Amino acid sequence: MNQDIKLIVTDLDGTFLDSYKNIPQINIDAVKACKEAGIHVCPCSARNWSSLKDIAEEAGMDGYIMGCNGVLIMDAKTEEIHYRNKLDPEAVGPLIRIAMKYGTRISVMANDHMISMKSMRREFASHRGDIRVRRGPHKMVEVDTLEEFIEAAKDECNVLFVWMDHDDHLPMYTEMCDVGDFELSAADEDHVYVMAKDSTKGNACDIVAKLYGIGPENVMCFGDGKNDIPMLRYASIGVAMENAMEQTKDSADYIAPSNDEGGFGKTVFKLIFGEDR
Repeated sequence: MNQDIKLIVTDLDGTFLDSYKNIPQINIDAVKACKEAGIHVCPCSARNWSSLKDIAEEAGMDGYIMGCNGVLIMDAKTEEIHYRNKLDPEAVGPLIRIAMKYGTRISVMANDHMISMKSMRREFASHRGDIRVRRGPHKMVEVDTLEEFIEAAKDECNVLFVWMDHDDHLPMYTEMCDVGDFELSAADEDHVYVMAKDSTKGNACDIVAKLYGIGPENVMCFGDGKNDIPMLRYASIGVAMENAMEQTKDSADYIAPSNDEGGFGKTVFKLIFGEDR
């Protein structure tokens, strides 16, 4: 058994969950084995609390959860917030107005719900495609006008989601830099997350590790998207899934089997417990 790893952090979609948003049994078994061995297992996802709560519960992850791409850290048992790095309310309006120039769909992620305009509902449904692979309650507050959107979002904005063409990422970010200093991240090519400075999964992992009294040498992280790269680089062992983006694989120390093969569980049993499953 690997005695050095005390904390395992995993992305959910494309990593811990299979392509149909189910949890492979071997992943649940791996979480249970880790808990019995005194190893903490925590999710770190772009999802907010409402859409990852049932996943964490089914998986047996009952410690800290890192949501909203690392903006939010909560205790899964008590739902106490330990860390939140939301966008400055004064910046939300200007950022939304800039995003409107480039995005085909815009929404704001709060702790336990999303905020959007009704006019964008159809664009969202067609852009995301097959909704049968969604999982978790996506609580949505919808408003009629841009001004209502800004007013509803300004004190709640953990993440500004913008669905857009990849070629427009840099022009939008350049314009947003006139408003302030922000983090821009993405899991895929068709959207970006706009967040407060220092809101990364790597920073969230560091905060949680310190809450547990350990350092990066005691951490293993799993991911598949570009937004997972900071935590893979932070960890002593960064694991990318076989289905991960090439940039993510390039940042990893180890390549796991795909999310549809239970790659998380197989790798935990192999690298932590020395078992082939």
